[in-house]
Amino acid sequence: AAQDDASNAPRTKFFLRGKGGIEAMWGPPSSSRDEVKIERDETFDAPGAADLMEFTEDGKLVVLVRTASGFTVRDSDTGAVVVEVANPGIHAVAWSPLGSQLLTWQRPQKDSDLGNLIVWDATTGNEIARFNHKSYTRDKWPPLQWSSDETICARQSANGVVLYSGRDIGAGSIGQINLPNVANFSVAPGSAPYKVALFVPEKKGKPASVKIYQFPNNLDIPTATKSFYKAQDVTLKWSPTGSALIIETRTDIDTSGKSYYGETGLFFLQSDGEYDCIVPLTKEGTVHDVAWDPTGRGFVVIAGAMPAHATLYDNKALPVFEFGAAPRNHVSWSPHGRFLCLAGFGNLRGDMDFWERNKLKKMGSATSNSATTFAWSPDSRYFATATTFPRLRVDNGFKVFRYDGTGPIHQEERGELYDLKFRPAAQDTYPNRPQSPRRKGEDAGFGSSSAAPKAAPKPQAYRPPNSTGALAAMMRKEEGGSRKLDRNKYAAPRSATTSIPGAAPRAIPGMGAAAAPKKLSKSARKKKAQEAAEARAAVEEALAKVAGAAPTNEETAKPTPAEMTSEEKAKKVKNLMKKLKQIDAIKAKKEAGDSLNDDQLQKLTTEQALRDEVAVLSA
Repeated sequence: AAQDDASNAPRTKFFLRGKGGIEAMWGPPSSSRDEVKIERDETFDAPGAADLMEFTEDGKLVVLVRTASGFTVRDSDTGAVVVEVANPGIHAVAWSPLGSQLLTWQRPQKDSDLGNLIVWDATTGNEIARFNHKSYTRDKWPPLQWSSDETICARQSANGVVLYSGRDIGAGSIGQINLPNVANFSVAPGSAPYKVALFVPEKKGKPASVKIYQFPNNLDIPTATKSFYKAQDVTLKWSPTGSALIIETRTDIDTSGKSYYGETGLFFLQSDGEYDCIVPLTKEGTVHDVAWDPTGRGFVVIAGAMPAHATLYDNKALPVFEFGAAPRNHVSWSPHGRFLCLAGFGNLRGDMDFWERNKLKKMGSATSNSATTFAWSPDSRYFATATTFPRLRVDNGFKVFRYDGTGPIHQEERGELYDLKFRPAAQDTYPNRPQSPRRKGEDAGFGSSSAAPKAAPKPQAYRPPNSTGALAAMMRKEEGGSRKLDRNKYAAPRSATTSIPGAAPRAIPGMGAAAAPKKLSKSARKKKAQEAAEARAAVEEALAKVAGAAPTNEETAKPTPAEMTSEEKAKKVKNLMKKLKQIDAIKAKKEAGDSLNDDQLQKLTTEQALRDEVAVLSA
C-alpha cells in the first residue's frame, strides 16, 4: 500500500543556489529503485543570482533575497512571481510557520528611527510591523517567533519577552513576560496553551536558569524552571509537540582544562514542570550534537572525545540504545523519523552511518569528503550532501545517496555552489515507507550505481614499504559496537533536590534516584485533551479582549462561583489547597534559613489571593 501511495506522490525537488543563479532539480522518484534520473526542472524560471533562499514549511513558496535590491516570493513549482519588494540591505530572512508572513533583518541605519526588523505580508508585500533589533546572530535567529498556528508571536525585549497576536502584530502587545537580563528565548511548537522558554545567564554568583511560561496562563509565574551553573549561553530544543525541552549549555572556558573550546552541558525539562534531569551521557565530554526524533519518541545525542558516543534516549531522557563509538559529530533524522544518519563532517573525514530507528539496525555506510551541507528528501528516501562556497573554495558540488547509504547514485560538480535545499512538503504528502528488501549480493555499505559517474582516483600520499598501519588499526579498535542499554541504570536524580548542576554537590539523606514519570492513563489523556480545549478557548478570549471585542462563544466565559456546581467547587478548592500546601512548605524552608529562588518568592506573594478564593468557594 505504501508503494502505491509513493507512486502517486509528487516527485521530490531540490534547489541549488550558485554563482549562476537558482537551479531547480528533479529528485529521484520515490517509487522506483531502478530508475535514477536527476535532471533540471526546465519549467522553473527564476533569473538572476540570490544571496538567500528560504522555503515555507509546506514547500509551496520560496523567497529569494538579493541584498542589493530586495526580495521576491515565487511559486516553487514554476518560479512565477507572487510578490516582489524593493528593500535593499536584507541580510537575514525567515518565514512564519504557515507562510503568511515574512521576517527580514537589515543593519540599523545611523540617525534613523525606522526599525530594521520588518514583518511583511507574504501575499501583498505590505509592511505589517517594524522593530529595532541591533545585531544579527545566526544561533539566535529569528528574534521574532510565532506559535505553530500563528495565533501568537513573541519578541525578546530589554526586560523579558513581549507577546503579540500572531495574525495582527501591528495592533500592539497582548501580554508581556517580565524577566530582566533575558539572553535567549524560544516559542514551543504545538497548540494552546502556548509555551515560551526564557534563558537568563548566571550573574554575580547567581545560577543561570531556563523558565517556561504559558499563555494565556498567568505570565508572572513560570510553569517550569531549571537552574544550573556553567552556562554563558544555551541552545533550546523543543520536542515536536512542545511537551519537553532540551537545554544545551555552553561556556567559553573549560575550568577543568579538558577542552580548548569550553564546557557543555545537557539538561531535560518537561514543560509542565513535573520532571527534569541532567541528561546522563554514556561518554563524558563535549556535546557535539543533539536532535529530537520528528515523531517525539526521543532524541539522539553525540558526545565525548573522538571517537564520540552516539546514544538514543527515550522521551524522558533515559538512554535506551548506544549506536557505538565512531568519529561522528552530526545527527540527522529523516522527516518521517524512521531513518537516521550519524555523520562526521567538518574537520572529520565525512563518514556516514544510516540506521533504521524501529529495528535499531544499521542499514549501511557511505562517505562524503568535505561536505559542508546535508539534507534529507521530504519522502525520506534520499540523503544529499554538498560542498559549498565560501566554506570550501574548491571541489564544489553535490552527491545524492539512498536512505540506506547506497551510492552516491548521482553526483555533479559546480564552479561556485552556495547552498542546496530540498523543497519541503506538507506532513502527509509522502507515505512513511519501511526499508526495502536488499537484492541478493548487494553491498550494504558503499553501493554502486551505473548512473553515478566514477570519479578519477586522487593522488595518494607516499607510504613507506614497512608502514604497518598500526595507528589506524588501533583507532579502528577504539570504535565500539552498538548495544541496548538498561534505562533503569541511568535513572535521573529527583527534581525535588535542592542541588543546582555545576554547584558543589550536597548530599541529602533519603533522596535517591527516581524513575521518570509513567505513561498517562486513558482518563488522564481525556483530561489533558479537555484542558487543551479550555486553553484554546482562553486564548481566543484573551485575543478578543485585546481587540476590544467580547468573546462570541458563550463557552469561553469562565463560570463564576455562583454558576459552578458543588462538584466543580470542591474540585477547584482541592486544587487551591494543593497550591497552599506548596506555599506552606516554602514558608517552612524560609523559616529554616534556606535560600529561596525567584519562583518560590513569587508563589509566596499569591498566598492571600488563594485563601480569599477558597473562602469565596467554600461560602
